[in-house]
Amino acid sequence: MGLFRSMFGGGGGPSERQIRRALKGAIQIHGDPATRVAAMERLVQTGRVAVEPILNYLRTEPEVTWPVRALREILPPEEFMAVLKQVLEEMAGTYTRWPEAKAVLIEHLPDEAFPHVRDTVIHFLQDEDDDVCIAAVDYLVRHGDEEVRERLLQIFLDAEARPRVRGRILDHFCDNDWPVKGYRKKMEEAIADPFYLTSKGTIRRRTQ
Repeated sequence: MGLFRSMFGGGGGPSERQIRRALKGAIQIHGDPATRVAAMERLVQTGRVAVEPILNYLRTEPEVTWPVRALREILPPEEFMAVLKQVLEEMAGTYTRWPEAKAVLIEHLPDEAFPHVRDTVIHFLQDEDDDVCIAAVDYLVRHGDEEVRERLLQIFLDAEARPRVRGRILDHFCDNDWPVKGYRKKMEEAIADPFYLTSKGTIRRRTQ
């Protein structure tokens, strides 16, 4: 927990008053976001008592980078993965004003969490926000298998009006040398410059 070791000051740890003040600052739904982030940083020093306020923050605020890092410092890896999965599942089933928060949380999923969060992340391939969809694509590609390959091809074909999503998927297919088998005809019709389909059914970028 060295990142936030000095937040409370002194060597004896936070007092009860400091804990209460940090908790109050963290759970104020309508408070100043900057103040809440500072309170969240201090809460790392309180240990598990800080977990629920941090989770509430992740569910309600757009700026979640520091809170999720604080949570990662408090919890052991397996528990951190479990609670992050829980929050993402809740977000997947409800409307949020802050789609960027979903993207950040996906980006903070550890690689070793993949077997447990795979289905949850796959759900976000259908998200209407490009950044969220791209975050899901990036995470899944790192552990890509046949099912992921096929899903990404279908997402590409469905994303005709989303050039950023299409471009990221094509980049990954180029980098991983993945074939488009099963989708060749549709991909031939959909791919545009600077990408092209080789005779082997792999995607390449044209160089100038």
